[in-house]
Amino acid sequence: MPCPFVAAPSRRHVAGATRYAVLILVALLAAAGGVIWKIQHDGQEDSVPDIAVVETGDIHRDTAPTTTQGLLQRASAAMSRQHLVAPAGDNAMEWYLRVLQQEPRNRAAQDALREIFPFAATQTEQAMGQADAAEVTRQIDLLARADPSNYTPTLLRAKLQAQQQVADDQQRRDQQLAMAASRPAHAATPATAPVEKPLVVSPATPVAPPAISNAPTPPPAPAPAVATHAAPVPAEPVGETAPVLVRRIEPYYPADARRSRRTGWVDVRFVVNADGSVSRASVIDADPKNVFDRAALSAVERWQFTPGTRNGTPTASELRQRIEFHL
Repeated sequence: MPCPFVAAPSRRHVAGATRYAVLILVALLAAAGGVIWKIQHDGQEDSVPDIAVVETGDIHRDTAPTTTQGLLQRASAAMSRQHLVAPAGDNAMEWYLRVLQQEPRNRAAQDALREIFPFAATQTEQAMGQADAAEVTRQIDLLARADPSNYTPTLLRAKLQAQQQVADDQQRRDQQLAMAASRPAHAATPATAPVEKPLVVSPATPVAPPAISNAPTPPPAPAPAVATHAAPVPAEPVGETAPVLVRRIEPYYPADARRSRRTGWVDVRFVVNADGSVSRASVIDADPKNVFDRAALSAVERWQFTPGTRNGTPTASELRQRIEFHL
């Protein structure tokens, strides 16, 4: 018969070993769970799509929206940043035009393009003195796509061509001045007139007096005339050139006149200074009176010209300009 005092300690030993085994198993499961969570977390970080950072500082996903709602949201975000026609690929006009490609009768895109067009044209005109010709041409083409019947893109193209012509003329003059400065010094120096030798008078040889004659003495022969040749004096260049507009700011349309659908014009007189800036702008006549005057003067005072010249020197000139307001 087995002894009971021996069996009881054995059972306690087995129960204690079991508890230790359970604790070890729980610890192993916890460690395995932590490893699995780490692997999944790293995999999620690796699967985040790449983000492109453009020069404007804005962050965009690689994939552009394809739905109309997504395109309208992108256009609204571009308008809030005042990106109406630039940068290329992320401006309000391009997003709204993509909406119209999907839905040609989308009223929200049509109204937005009509509303931002004058402000976008102003940004394009301001870019003429800052961006290169290719970028300005892209913006003008974008305006033409937004409103093909508007004459503003044609005016901007003509202005860009005039500005490029002025720049080309200036570059040509600079090249001519550089070539003249690089010529040898002796080539530019006029030839020195020969120095006349002083006239040396020798003492006369004594001559016997002539025989006295009763014949009348003939009058002395007149001295030969000495021809005098004056050196030609180069004529100074005489000529005047008119100022050339290189930067035109379009006037804003007064809110009251826009709501009442009023149109009109303002005749402005102003002075183009020798540095190309505008001063002393005043209204000569307007129709209707005191409606568009302030808008016209505010725009003209910010215009920039290539100044007129007189005899090659920049000089102030007075000009007159009619500014029309149409909806």
